[in-house]
Amino acid sequence: MEAARLLFVGRSRSKDRSALAAALERQHHIILASSGKEAIEIARAHLIQAIVLDADSMRTPGDRICQQLRDQLPHIPIIHIHPGPKDQAHSIADVLLVVPVTGMRLRKTVERLLQPQSHDNLTCGPFTMSLTRRVLIVDGQETQLTPKQALLTEILFRHPGEILDRKTLMEKVWDTDYMGDTRTLDVHIRWIRQVIEPDPSNPTYLQTIRKVGYCLQLPNGTKPGSK
Repeated sequence: MEAARLLFVGRSRSKDRSALAAALERQHHIILASSGKEAIEIARAHLIQAIVLDADSMRTPGDRICQQLRDQLPHIPIIHIHPGPKDQAHSIADVLLVVPVTGMRLRKTVERLLQPQSHDNLTCGPFTMSLTRRVLIVDGQETQLTPKQALLTEILFRHPGEILDRKTLMEKVWDTDYMGDTRTLDVHIRWIRQVIEPDPSNPTYLQTIRKVGYCLQLPNGTKPGSK
Protein backbone atom coordinates (compact mmCIF):
# COMPACT_ATOMS: atom_id res chain seq x y z
CA MET A 1 0.00 0.00 0.00
CA GLU A 2 1.05 3.62 -0.48
CA ALA A 3 2.68 5.49 2.39
CA ALA A 4 0.15 7.12 4.71
CA ARG A 5 0.53 10.03 7.12
CA LEU A 6 0.06 8.62 10.63
CA LEU A 7 -0.08 10.35 14.01
CA PHE A 8 1.60 8.31 16.77
CA VAL A 9 0.59 9.31 20.30
CA GLY A 10 2.73 8.04 23.17
CA ARG A 11 5.63 8.70 25.55
CA SER A 12 9.07 9.01 23.94
CA ARG A 13 10.83 7.42 26.93
CA SER A 14 9.21 4.08 26.17
CA LYS A 15 11.48 1.66 24.26
CA ASP A 16 8.42 -0.25 23.03
CA ARG A 17 6.92 2.96 21.70
CA SER A 18 10.13 3.77 19.86
CA ALA A 19 10.20 0.30 18.33
CA LEU A 20 6.57 0.51 17.20
CA ALA A 21 6.99 3.99 15.73
CA ALA A 22 10.16 2.88 13.97
CA ALA A 23 8.32 -0.13 12.53
CA LEU A 24 5.66 2.12 11.06
CA GLU A 25 8.24 4.55 9.68
CA ARG A 26 9.50 1.83 7.33
CA GLN A 27 6.34 2.25 5.26
CA HIS A 28 4.62 5.45 6.38
CA HIS A 29 5.16 9.09 7.31
CA ILE A 30 4.99 9.39 11.11
CA ILE A 31 4.25 12.47 13.20
CA LEU A 32 4.77 12.09 16.95
CA ALA A 33 2.66 13.54 19.77
CA SER A 34 3.03 13.07 23.52
CA SER A 35 -0.53 13.91 24.63
CA GLY A 36 -4.10 13.97 23.44
CA LYS A 37 -4.10 17.76 23.34
CA GLU A 38 -0.98 17.89 21.19
CA ALA A 39 -2.40 15.16 18.94
CA ILE A 40 -5.54 17.19 18.26
CA GLU A 41 -3.51 20.30 17.40
CA ILE A 42 -1.31 18.33 15.01
CA ALA A 43 -4.24 16.54 13.37
CA ARG A 44 -5.93 19.88 12.69
CA ALA A 45 -2.78 21.20 11.05
CA HIS A 46 -2.05 18.15 8.88
CA LEU A 47 -3.99 15.69 6.75
CA ILE A 48 -3.71 12.72 9.11
CA GLN A 49 -5.03 9.40 7.79
CA ALA A 50 -4.95 7.43 11.05
CA ILE A 51 -4.01 7.81 14.71
CA VAL A 52 -2.08 5.23 16.74
CA LEU A 53 -2.69 5.80 20.45
CA ASP A 54 0.00 3.91 22.41
CA ALA A 55 -1.65 4.18 25.82
CA ASP A 56 0.61 1.44 27.19
CA SER A 57 3.68 3.68 26.82
CA MET A 58 1.78 6.42 28.67
CA ARG A 59 1.09 4.08 31.62
CA THR A 60 -2.66 4.55 31.33
CA PRO A 61 -5.55 2.61 29.81
CA GLY A 62 -6.00 5.61 27.51
CA ASP A 63 -9.80 5.43 27.41
CA ARG A 64 -10.21 9.12 28.26
CA ILE A 65 -7.61 10.17 25.68
CA CYS A 66 -9.25 7.98 23.07
CA GLN A 67 -12.64 9.54 23.82
CA GLN A 68 -11.10 13.01 23.52
CA LEU A 69 -9.60 12.13 20.13
CA ARG A 70 -12.88 10.64 18.91
CA ASP A 71 -14.89 13.68 20.03
CA GLN A 72 -12.55 16.21 18.44
CA LEU A 73 -11.47 14.20 15.37
CA PRO A 74 -14.46 11.98 14.51
CA HIS A 75 -13.36 11.45 10.91
CA ILE A 76 -9.90 9.97 11.66
CA PRO A 77 -9.64 6.22 12.42
CA ILE A 78 -7.92 5.31 15.70
CA ILE A 79 -5.83 2.30 16.70
CA HIS A 80 -5.73 2.01 20.50
CA ILE A 81 -2.84 0.04 22.05
CA HIS A 82 -4.20 -0.88 25.49
CA PRO A 83 -2.12 -2.15 28.44
CA GLY A 84 -4.82 -4.70 29.36
CA PRO A 85 -5.79 -7.03 30.87
CA LYS A 86 -7.63 -8.18 27.76
CA ASP A 87 -10.94 -8.98 29.47
CA GLN A 88 -11.03 -5.46 30.94
CA ALA A 89 -9.98 -3.56 27.83
CA HIS A 90 -12.76 -1.44 26.39
CA SER A 91 -12.37 1.33 23.84
CA ILE A 92 -14.32 3.35 21.28
CA ALA A 93 -11.36 3.17 18.89
CA ASP A 94 -11.76 1.61 15.45
CA VAL A 95 -9.21 -1.06 16.42
CA LEU A 96 -8.22 -2.18 19.94
CA LEU A 97 -4.88 -3.96 20.42
CA VAL A 98 -3.87 -5.34 23.82
CA VAL A 99 -0.18 -5.68 24.65
CA PRO A 100 2.09 -7.30 23.76
CA VAL A 101 1.99 -5.73 20.28
CA THR A 102 4.78 -6.30 17.77
CA GLY A 103 5.79 -3.92 15.02
CA MET A 104 4.69 -6.40 12.37
CA ARG A 105 1.26 -6.79 13.96
CA LEU A 106 0.83 -3.03 14.14
CA ARG A 107 1.88 -2.56 10.49
CA LYS A 108 -0.63 -5.18 9.36
CA THR A 109 -3.34 -3.53 11.45
CA VAL A 110 -2.65 -0.15 9.84
CA GLU A 111 -2.72 -1.76 6.40
CA ARG A 112 -6.09 -3.42 7.04
CA LEU A 113 -7.52 -0.20 8.48
CA LEU A 114 -6.43 2.01 5.59
CA GLN A 115 -6.74 -0.34 2.65
CA PRO A 116 -10.49 0.23 2.05
CA GLN A 117 -10.01 4.00 2.19
CA SER A 118 -7.36 3.96 -0.53
CA HIS A 119 -9.94 2.88 -3.11
CA ASP A 120 -13.27 3.87 -1.63
CA ASN A 121 -15.10 7.13 -1.19
CA LEU A 122 -14.68 9.88 1.38
CA THR A 123 -18.18 10.76 2.61
CA CYS A 124 -18.97 14.03 4.38
CA GLY A 125 -22.63 14.55 5.26
CA PRO A 126 -24.64 14.45 2.01
CA PHE A 127 -21.51 14.63 -0.17
CA THR A 128 -19.11 11.96 -1.42
CA MET A 129 -15.76 12.22 -3.16
CA SER A 130 -13.84 9.46 -4.90
CA LEU A 131 -10.27 10.00 -3.75
CA THR A 132 -8.73 7.87 -6.50
CA ARG A 133 -10.85 9.18 -9.40
CA ARG A 134 -11.07 12.78 -8.11
CA VAL A 135 -14.83 12.84 -8.59
CA LEU A 136 -17.28 14.78 -6.40
CA ILE A 137 -20.70 13.15 -6.09
CA VAL A 138 -23.71 15.27 -5.09
CA ASP A 139 -27.29 13.98 -5.39
CA GLY A 140 -26.04 11.15 -7.58
CA GLN A 141 -24.35 13.53 -10.05
CA GLU A 142 -20.61 13.14 -10.62
CA THR A 143 -18.33 16.11 -11.27
CA GLN A 144 -14.69 15.65 -12.25
CA LEU A 145 -12.18 17.60 -10.13
CA THR A 146 -8.82 19.08 -11.00
CA PRO A 147 -5.97 18.10 -8.63
CA LYS A 148 -6.20 21.43 -6.75
CA GLN A 149 -9.99 21.25 -6.53
CA ALA A 150 -9.75 17.69 -5.22
CA LEU A 151 -7.17 18.61 -2.57
CA LEU A 152 -9.16 21.61 -1.36
CA THR A 153 -12.37 19.56 -1.25
CA GLU A 154 -10.63 16.77 0.67
CA ILE A 155 -9.30 19.22 3.26
CA LEU A 156 -12.78 20.67 3.78
CA PHE A 157 -14.34 17.18 3.99
CA ARG A 158 -11.77 16.04 6.57
CA HIS A 159 -12.34 19.10 8.78
CA PRO A 160 -16.12 19.67 8.87
CA GLY A 161 -17.32 22.21 11.40
CA GLU A 162 -13.82 23.65 11.76
CA ILE A 163 -12.88 27.18 10.73
CA LEU A 164 -10.00 26.92 8.26
CA ASP A 165 -8.14 30.18 7.84
CA ARG A 166 -7.07 31.37 4.42
CA LYS A 167 -3.37 31.08 5.21
CA THR A 168 -3.73 27.41 6.13
CA LEU A 169 -5.64 26.63 2.95
CA MET A 170 -3.12 28.46 0.79
CA GLU A 171 -0.26 26.55 2.42
CA LYS A 172 -1.92 23.13 2.11
CA VAL A 173 -3.31 23.45 -1.42
CA TRP A 174 -0.88 25.81 -3.17
CA ASP A 175 2.19 25.27 -0.98
CA THR A 176 2.65 28.98 -0.35
CA ASP A 177 2.28 31.35 2.56
CA TYR A 178 1.99 34.39 0.27
CA MET A 179 -1.21 36.22 1.19
CA GLY A 180 -0.91 39.17 -1.18
CA ASP A 181 -3.40 37.64 -3.62
CA THR A 182 -5.83 34.86 -2.60
CA ARG A 183 -8.17 35.20 -5.57
CA THR A 184 -7.27 31.67 -6.67
CA LEU A 185 -8.63 30.34 -3.38
CA ASP A 186 -11.80 32.41 -3.77
CA VAL A 187 -12.33 31.06 -7.28
CA HIS A 188 -11.96 27.47 -6.08
CA ILE A 189 -14.37 28.07 -3.18
CA ARG A 190 -16.93 29.50 -5.60
CA TRP A 191 -16.49 26.49 -7.85
CA ILE A 192 -17.12 24.05 -4.97
CA ARG A 193 -20.22 26.01 -4.01
CA GLN A 194 -21.52 25.69 -7.55
CA VAL A 195 -21.43 21.92 -7.10
CA ILE A 196 -22.59 21.37 -3.51
CA GLU A 197 -24.92 24.30 -2.77
CA PRO A 198 -28.62 24.41 -3.73
CA ASP A 199 -28.17 28.20 -4.03
CA PRO A 200 -24.47 29.08 -4.47
CA SER A 201 -25.17 32.79 -3.94
CA ASN A 202 -26.63 32.01 -0.52
CA PRO A 203 -24.47 29.10 0.72
CA THR A 204 -25.85 26.70 3.30
CA TYR A 205 -22.84 24.41 3.72
CA LEU A 206 -19.61 26.19 2.77
CA GLN A 207 -19.70 29.30 4.93
CA THR A 208 -17.44 32.35 4.70
CA ILE A 209 -16.00 33.37 8.06
CA ARG A 210 -15.45 37.09 7.67
CA LYS A 211 -11.77 38.16 7.76
CA VAL A 212 -10.72 34.59 8.68
CA GLY A 213 -11.50 31.90 6.12
CA TYR A 214 -14.09 29.21 5.49
CA CYS A 215 -16.03 26.50 7.34
CA LEU A 216 -17.92 23.50 5.97
CA GLN A 217 -21.09 23.13 8.03
CA LEU A 218 -22.86 19.76 7.95
CA PRO A 219 -26.52 19.12 8.73
CA ASN A 220 -27.12 18.30 12.40
CA GLY A 221 -26.25 14.75 13.35
CA THR A 222 -24.14 13.88 10.31
CA LYS A 223 -20.50 12.90 10.48
CA PRO A 224 -17.88 12.34 7.80
CA GLY A 225 -16.50 8.91 7.08
CA SER A 226 -15.47 6.42 4.43
CA LYS A 227 -17.54 3.84 2.64
